[in-house]
Amino acid sequence: MSDRTRYGWLKLLTILGPTVFVSVGEYVRQVYLRHHFSPPVVSAIVIGTTVVGAVWFSWFVFRAVERIEQERRTYKEALLALTERERIAREMHDGVAQNLAVLKLETYRLKSLAASDGSMVQDELETIDKLINQTYLEVRQTLYDLRASQRLEEGFWPTIQRQLQEFERQTGILAQLDPPDPLEEPWDALASMQILRIVQEALANVRKHAQATTVKVCYVRLKDRIRLAVADDGKGFLVSASGSPANHYGLQVMQERAEAIGAKISIESWPGQGTTITLTVPVERRGLSDGKGAAHVGG
Repeated sequence: MSDRTRYGWLKLLTILGPTVFVSVGEYVRQVYLRHHFSPPVVSAIVIGTTVVGAVWFSWFVFRAVERIEQERRTYKEALLALTERERIAREMHDGVAQNLAVLKLETYRLKSLAASDGSMVQDELETIDKLINQTYLEVRQTLYDLRASQRLEEGFWPTIQRQLQEFERQTGILAQLDPPDPLEEPWDALASMQILRIVQEALANVRKHAQATTVKVCYVRLKDRIRLAVADDGKGFLVSASGSPANHYGLQVMQERAEAIGAKISIESWPGQGTTITLTVPVERRGLSDGKGAAHVGG
């Protein structure tokens, strides 16, 4: 039975349950109780039965809602795990697997050159060395991204800060964070995980495609929404072009992650003017709050 169907039955039960309970109670009071007990006793029985019935009915409804919500959370977590496996598979295919295939080809060429023209061996060795280093960095970054979710217990902003520090160390691209002041984390654990993955995907795009020297993560709290932007000063692209990075699989994954928390992704870019990926999350969205959680962002 779908969640919508179960919520429909629960809504119907919530409407009809009290009505039926009151009607039956009134019938019993009029037909039986008032003829066998004194008015004070009848009142006590009615009040006691009403209180017990209301408590039991409320408990039943809340339990039903909790079960539905728990099943939804379990489904979402399973879906997130599947999405994460797909992301890792894509990273392995687009990065490591392709690099290894090229390395195999370059090794074959190197053997041929060593037998014929030793002067070109050095160039081939440099190419192989670059590919090995690139593959190593991609594997290291993927492993770091996977472990980053475990550090969310330290707080969202400290985790983002560590992510940017690692990104800068591995790529040489200056990575800056402009967090809220005072620090706040107005989202639940599920939203934190999704937002972290979106930032990671955006940074991966910067590393692979942007040719940038600087990337910045900015947070803006508006009245009814939150904006989190990842902006770089790279080569940019035409968003409307059919073959542009805007149609890249990674950006599709970001869109899906944003939709999972009721948010939206927008892309602004122009050739030579960098790219900005903005996540907009309504404050009213379930799981967000106006409360402020203190956190320390390490330098």
